[in-house]
Parts: sequence; C-alpha cells; structure tokens
Amino acid sequence: MATETPQTDPSLLEAVPALSTSVQDLGKLIADPDSDLPAKELPKLDELIDDYYNRDTGVGNEEFALRILQVFQQSTHKDVYEKVVNQLPSDQRRAVKDFVGKGLSAEEADRLLVQEIPIVAPLEVQTNEIRLFSSKKSEPLVPERKYIKGATENLLFENWGRTVKHTPQITYYPENIKEVQTIVRDAVKNNQGVRVSGFRHSWAPVFGRNDITDKKHNGSVLISTLTERNASVLPNFTSLPSSLFQPKETELNHISVVDAAYVGAQRPLTGGKKYVRVGTATTNEQFRRWCIDEGNVTLPMNIIEVEITFGGSNATICHGAGMQHSTLSDLVRCIEYVNARGDVCTVNMADPELMKAASGCFGLLGVVTHITFECDAMLTAVMRPVKLDAIEAIPPPPGMKDSDIPAPLWKQRTPEQKKTHQDNFERRANNDFYAEWFWFPYSTKVWVNTWSTDASTKNVVNYPSNKDVFLQVAETAFMNMAQEILHSVHALQARPQMQTAVLSWLAMRNLDERKENQKPIRTLLPNALHFQRGVQNIRVRDLEVELPLHAKKGTTTERDYSNVQRAWWDAIRACYEHAETSPMRMPLEMRMMGSSSVTMAPQRGNKLGTCAIEILTLKVVSDIWEPFAQKVLDKWVGYSDNDGRPVVVKPHWAKEWYNYKVDGAPWVRKLKNDVYRDQIAEFRTLLAAIGEKHGWTLADIKKTFSNELLDYLYLDDV
Repeated sequence: MATETPQTDPSLLEAVPALSTSVQDLGKLIADPDSDLPAKELPKLDELIDDYYNRDTGVGNEEFALRILQVFQQSTHKDVYEKVVNQLPSDQRRAVKDFVGKGLSAEEADRLLVQEIPIVAPLEVQTNEIRLFSSKKSEPLVPERKYIKGATENLLFENWGRTVKHTPQITYYPENIKEVQTIVRDAVKNNQGVRVSGFRHSWAPVFGRNDITDKKHNGSVLISTLTERNASVLPNFTSLPSSLFQPKETELNHISVVDAAYVGAQRPLTGGKKYVRVGTATTNEQFRRWCIDEGNVTLPMNIIEVEITFGGSNATICHGAGMQHSTLSDLVRCIEYVNARGDVCTVNMADPELMKAASGCFGLLGVVTHITFECDAMLTAVMRPVKLDAIEAIPPPPGMKDSDIPAPLWKQRTPEQKKTHQDNFERRANNDFYAEWFWFPYSTKVWVNTWSTDASTKNVVNYPSNKDVFLQVAETAFMNMAQEILHSVHALQARPQMQTAVLSWLAMRNLDERKENQKPIRTLLPNALHFQRGVQNIRVRDLEVELPLHAKKGTTTERDYSNVQRAWWDAIRACYEHAETSPMRMPLEMRMMGSSSVTMAPQRGNKLGTCAIEILTLKVVSDIWEPFAQKVLDKWVGYSDNDGRPVVVKPHWAKEWYNYKVDGAPWVRKLKNDVYRDQIAEFRTLLAAIGEKHGWTLADIKKTFSNELLDYLYLDDV
C-alpha cells in the first residue's frame, strides 16, 4: 500500500494563524501606539492593509503598487528603497520615482520607458520596438566583428542562485561561430577546459570547474553567451515591453525557419508546424517576440522566465507543464556544436538514437551554437486562473486525517464535496493543455493556472499588457524591498512567520484571477507560457523533484494521484511545522507533464506522466534552508505505488539536488550507481558513437568540455 502520512502534534498546525490574520495583525501592530513596532518604520501600511481587507471597492493593482512603494519610500528604512531604485537605469529610476511621487500612471510610466534610451554601459541597445502581428522581417545580422582574444581575465563567476562560484582564467563573449571555433582551438592548444553559461539559472554545479585553491583562477575558459550586464546584474529588464533592453542581434541569437532537409527529416511538416533554428544565446523573450511578430508558431510548452537562454534551458533538459507535453529537449530536431577539434558538427533526425543523447547533453558534446526545434502552429491560450481554497484545489491524500491538516486550511466537507474536488483536480491534471498550481506559505488559497487552447487566433489580447508588465516588474522591486525592510524591522525579527505571510500576501495578490462571471483571457500561447514577468529579479533557492505517476489499483491506464497529493500536503505541513523560523518563504509549485524519450531526462520511463514539484525560498534565509529542504525531500523519496514498490524520484538537473542525501547517502552517489545506472551507460555509448562519427573521443570531451560533476557521473573511468 502507499505510504500513509504520519501524524503530527495538532498544536503545531493550529498555532499558526491564517495569512490574512497575520497580515491584519501586522496592521494592528503598526496602528497600536503602545506596540513594539513604531508606525514610522512602515508608515501607513496599516491603512493599506485595512483598505485591502475591509474596503468594499478593494484596492486595484496600480493603487496597491503605488501605496506599497510609498510605504517603503517614507519608511525609516528608506535607504533600502533608495538603494533598489538607484540601481535602476536612469529612465527606470525616473519612471518609478515619478510614479511614486508625481502621480504618473503605470501606463504613462511604461510609455516613458519605451521612449527613452537608458544610459547604462555596457548594455547593448536595439532600435526596433516590439511589433505585434507585424509582417516586417528581422533586420540583417550585424557585420562580423573582429575577434578579440582575452575578453576578461580572472572575472568571478556566480550563478543566478548564488550556489556556485569560481573564477575562470578568461571569460569570452563571442557573437559568432568563428569566434567560438577560435576560442575552443586556443583552449585545446593551451590545455584549458571550456564551459558555457547563459543566464546562469541553475543551482547545481553544472557550470565550470571549481577553483584551484592556490591560484587566482581555475585555469579554464568560460564562454558567456550573454554580456555580464544581461547575465549577472539585477534588476534585469529583459521582460519590459521596450526593445531597448534586449541583447543586440548576433549570429548566436539569430532565429530562422529551416526546411526538412536541414534537420535530416524524411518529409516536410504540415498543419502550420515549422522547424525553427534558434541560436543558443537567444532568450525566451526574444523568441516570444519573434514567434508573435514573424514566425506565427509557438513551442507547445516552455519555462516561465523570459530571461533564460535556450542553450541553458535545453542543456539541462528543462520542461513546461501539461500532461501531453514532455521536455524542451524532446522537441529538438537538430543540434549544431563546435567539437574539441574546433570543427562545426551536426546531429539531427537522420540519427534519431544519437539525438536522444545530443538533445540534452549538459554541454558535453562541445559548445552548442544552434538548436532547431519543431514548433507548432500558433495557438490561443484560453486562460481562466482561479484562487481556490487549499483543501479544494489539491485535496488531501487518502489516509490523511483532519487533525493533520493545518487548522487555517481545514474546512468541513461532505463526501459529495470531497468527490467533486477530487474529480476537478484530476480533470485539470489529466486534460488541461497547461497545468500548474502555486501555494504561497500560510495562504489559505492555491493559485490554479490550468488552461485549454483554441486554434483560432482572433480576438486575442496582449497579455500581460504593457502596463501590467511595468507593474509586475515594479512589484518585483518592492518584493525585494519588502524582504529586506521586514528583515530589518526589530519588532518583526522575532516574527518570521508574520514576515513570510506578508511576502505571500504581496505575491498572491499580484496573481491574476478570473471569476465565473468573467470572460477568460484569450492570448497567444507564447504570452500565456510567460504569464509572469520580472520574477528573475528576486533570487531564490529551489529544490525540485520529478515524481512518476502510477496506475490506480486494478487498472493499467488510470492515473493514481495519491502520491502527488501526499507530496503536496507533506510540503505544506512541513512549512507549518517550521513556522517558528519559516525557512520556506517562497511558493510550493507543482506542474503535471508527460514522459520523455531523451536519454538523461528525469521524466524518461514515466509512462503515465510526471509530477514536477518544487519548494522555494528567498536567498536571505539560505542559512536555514537546506536542513528544511532535506526534511521535505526525505518525505518525497519515501513513497510507494499501490503494489508496495518504491517510487523512483529524480531531481530536476538544473535545480538544487547536489548537496542533499537520500537514505543517508549523497544523492549524487545514488543517482550514479542506482537510479541512472542504465541510462548513464546508454548515454556514454551514444556520446562515444557521436564522437566516432565526428572525430573525437570521450577522453577529448572530458579534457575540454566536462567538469567535476560531469566527470563523476559520466566519465569517471575515462
């Protein structure tokens, strides 16, 4: 039988107030002249809270953003506000300051951003504004620049999540294939390793080699496909509607349509599908705009963030959501790379078995310069996001008693209501084109973002609108301010649960919702996939696992979601059980997706589908995060199917997993020797076959393109 959720002291779960109660309690603290929280530390926040919960007309997004920014601007901790605002380029700074202090509307602020060119070096500037439904084609590529060796020496590398750092001997920013070839040939000649990074949005040590302790650098070369400004400086403005903040077009971020022969296919695509060749430096935002402006195609799924490059998201086998979808790497039809000899090589559909390894290879083939995806004809997403009671959105699993449900989330339900909630959850998970759920700590609601599609692209809106994108980016700024200011307020230092509840309140109210009497949002699919902009401006820690689905007892095809529900509620319970320190301060997220044919994909072999579930927190509480995440992981890896067989849980390769343990041993050891043993052997065989065809060996790639982690997993005996 499946593992039953263990009992917990009910007092632990009853002692934590509901999110709305915590937020309103904060308002009372501020308003009470005798409390230990002086009103000047968070001036007029009590009035905003009172209006939000008690005013009949509510508080709209624009008014809320304005008033919360004014709270921080007028606070005794206004130095935090000034620090964040002064980090903005000149036009953003003026737009935000005029929005806060001079009555500029969000729409006017957005127009100001589009009109002015920021004076920020070395930010590259592109002159063409985003064009919706335009027939105008991209401008020709810029002329090839002269290759300059030694772009930056001894520059510290840090990943986005700040979990990996090292110092390459040289960091290069190539713009074309010839430059990449020269870099690789020089590195091989000088006995140097080469690794590549994009936006650096991975928490695992998949980047360069570690520092050599007695030297300033690790002796290796880093190829950064984004400039240092675009890759590592926050805030990042890639998501703003203006094109002023997009990387300039180069050969390595160029997008074009290619024919079937280019990818080794037997016949052309039909039904509006196209093979789209994408440079690995291309960001999701550049691709989103191209799909809408020119391509009239879309990826059927993608990650949410628009700043990420395709080279990075594909190398680590990233995914989107929806049971009928697999991973990004499953959509790859051609990989172009520079090998250890400096030659340009191609793997495509003419060798389908080799594609299974090449399409998700962690950069081991060499420097991947272009990826060709099979894209669908443009579709319309019909979105109706809702905020449901937690107990309704994802019902507690079988065997979970009412006393195990945190008191703020419990409510009486009849057997008929329980069945309806279960049926609705399974219907969304099984059938909706896109399916994901968000729960922010201590909220009584879950944000449910599952939707269907329409082949008609008429009567669509630009979503989120330019005004809403400005507000979303502004709200990431005040989320950063909020976490630092709340952490600095002496009266709140002993109230971490209240701090977390306020952050969850700020985040939840920013998520869109459609009531039953409202029309759904009709927007083009690429917009829906990237529904939230600017989230990359808040650094987080992130543990994600891929949980395989199994069949209901007595069936072979009906999906049993009991372990999914168990994993969801085990994470929620852990959050409440640790409320005294609140190590989890960002959401619990869950997506449903299918299986995969990519050799090293965590979803491979999950015939009935996969649940991708993750917990996040803010970087400011990293010191208490890993012990908490380990406890949640201990729960997740302990489930069984209906026949009592242990469920094999795998990590998302790009998220946190390297520092954790399973059954008391390093997880990486278990992955290598047990979970992925057969897949690793197959992966090595396929890599060797590609090398034999293209003139290199496993020893060549270990020397030039690997690092310590990849050596251990795949090349330890080479």
